[in-house]
Parts: sequence; C-alpha cells; structure tokens
Amino acid sequence: MPRALDDLTVVSFGQIAQGPVATQMLADLGAEVLKIERPGGEWMRNFSMANEYPEGESLHFQFFNRNKRSIELDIKDEEHRAVLYDLCEEADVVVENFRPGVMDRLGFGYEELSDSNPGLIYASASGFGSTGPYVDRPGQDLIVQGMSGLMSITGDRDDLPTPQGIAIADLHSATYLAFGILAALHYRDRTGEGQRIEGDLLSATVDLQLQEIGTYANSGADLERGAHGLGNIYHPAPYGVYETADGHLVLSLVMPSELGEILDIDEIKDVTTWEEAYDDRDQIMASIGDVLRTDTTEAWMDKLLEHDVWCGPVQDIPAVVEDPQVEENEMLQTVDHPTLGELTVTGTPIRMSETPPDIRRHPPLAGEHTEEILDELGYPTDLSATDDE
Repeated sequence: MPRALDDLTVVSFGQIAQGPVATQMLADLGAEVLKIERPGGEWMRNFSMANEYPEGESLHFQFFNRNKRSIELDIKDEEHRAVLYDLCEEADVVVENFRPGVMDRLGFGYEELSDSNPGLIYASASGFGSTGPYVDRPGQDLIVQGMSGLMSITGDRDDLPTPQGIAIADLHSATYLAFGILAALHYRDRTGEGQRIEGDLLSATVDLQLQEIGTYANSGADLERGAHGLGNIYHPAPYGVYETADGHLVLSLVMPSELGEILDIDEIKDVTTWEEAYDDRDQIMASIGDVLRTDTTEAWMDKLLEHDVWCGPVQDIPAVVEDPQVEENEMLQTVDHPTLGELTVTGTPIRMSETPPDIRRHPPLAGEHTEEILDELGYPTDLSATDDE
C-alpha cells in the first residue's frame, strides 16, 4: 500500500525529543528517515524515564525513533563527513536541533548544504530561537514551561507553579516543525525552491496558550488560579477537577443552574450567567465538590451523561491502556524489536483513507543500518570510525 511520504528522504541530526519526534511523524507517514548518530549512539540512548533499561535499551529512546534507520558517523572525521555531505546532497529534508550556530560551525548549516542542494528543506529546532537575548541559553521542556507562563496558570492557588506531566513543549514544538516541513515541501512542489524552517520550544509553548495570553494582551485581565481544582484561570465554574468517593472526575462547560438541578444543589440553582459563574467560582466549585464526594465516579458519570453534561473520569495511565476507545482508535500497537522482543508503542493519531500511516520498523539499534546505508551510497562498509566526540 502506498504511503503519503514514501518518496521523501529525511536526514535527521535530531537528538533527545524535538527533532526525533518531528522526524518520527514523517517516518510514520512513509518518509525514509536516516538517523545520524555519533559512534556509540545519541544521548537519549543513555537516558530513560523511570530509569527503565530492559535488555540494556532505553525505553525513552524507543518512543521517539521508530520507522527509522540508524547510521553511526563521526561528524569531525573527514571520511565520515564526506558520507554526510553525500547524504545531505540527496536528501529532501535535513532536520537538526542542536543549539543555534552549532551546525554552521560544523560545516553543515543551511547556507552550505543548500549550495549543492538548492531544493533542500532545512529544519532547525531550538529552545528559544536563533536570535535574541536567550539564544545562548540552554532550552529544555521544563525550563520553557516555567518561562512561558504555562506553570503559572496550572494547579490550585496555593500550589507551587505546576508543570504539565508530559514534555508538552517538546511535543508541540515537534508537531509544528513537521507541519512546517510539509508546508515547505508543498511550496517546493510549486516553485522548485527549498528553504530554511525554524521552530523553538518557547514559541510553541506560547502558542499553546493562545487563548490565555491573547485574553491578557487584549483586556489586561491578569487573573489568579482558583482554590478548588480549577481547570483554567479564565474559565468560570464548574470548569475543573472534582474528588468523588473513589477517584476524580472533571466537569467542563455547563451552567451552574443546570448542574444545580441535576445534583440538587440549591445554592447554585440561581447562577444563570457566566459572569456570576466566574465571580463566585470558588464557592460554586466547593458546593459541587461537597456533593460529588458522596458517591463513586461511575455513579456520577451515569447520572451526568444521562443529562448530556460535559464530563469525564480522571483516568490514570493503567486505565488509559485498557480504555476501549483507545483500543478502537488503535493507539497502542506492537512492533518486534531485536533485543526487547514485542515492544508496545503508541499509534499515529491520524487516519488517512488512501495512504494510512503505519509502524513498519522498530526503533533502530545504534548504527544498526550503517553498513546497509554505506553500501547504498557506494562506500566501503568498513569505513573507519572514531570514538571522539
């Protein structure tokens, strides 16, 4: 079956998360992604969430690098550099997420590579962008969650600034990088011209707050977090998280008066405007919370859904893995791995009728395809190697 991007070759210098996630998205859609790794493999092979290394393999690495081939090359070795130039000259796309200026100093920046490959799409990802006062700062997901304002609007009033429980800046930035690459390829199809694309963690995380930052920028409303599981500092009650007798559930946009009738809460039955629901949100949420703690999540879900209330249970990760809708959407799939055996990975969250994305290759071992790729380029497969950084 054809794949949407199966005529596309991507050379990826990506490491850790931003670059690897973006190129994995392209690989799932059929692109041939050649992962360039230093001798011994990229940094992420030696880091794993929860310190999990079954069979010596970083689980963290596995989830960012499926459907790719890996070639180990030392970017400072002249013989290896010749191979890299050949790969980049034939590539449709080059992706890198080193600090700004590193690839230029190494001789693999956009200006140099585009001289011999004018149709090249060159995508760079960084923490803060390639210019400006923060250009030399280290950029990382947690740092940017703090600097972007995201932590300041998450959690309850008396909590510490609260980060998201996922690498949300990395993932959103990677998605936009892949989006930009596809847009640039479409432009190249029309004009024959390549271009450079830049993305950064800070800009992507600001973009995630388009409602919140836009509201402040246009109204000057600098609001504070609520005291009772508030879901968003700009939203009225009952929008937030509530404790039940055996867990938690969330309530979205529903007028308090309607909820008062359903739950028989007299003190909120007269709250019929969003202005009231916002001004008195702490008191309203406390009243709702007192009632919801008296029964189970399942019981309240049955009652609320009967009235088409926007609500849902708060599930932990084990529950998500067993969720029937997750199964229906094929968002957990398996791939055979040479050392891990059957490896479970998340699926691709889009569906395409004619060119569906698929998972056809396990995340590669370090340098697993070095000889294969060298042979395809016409190089000897015993190319000299060095362990120098």
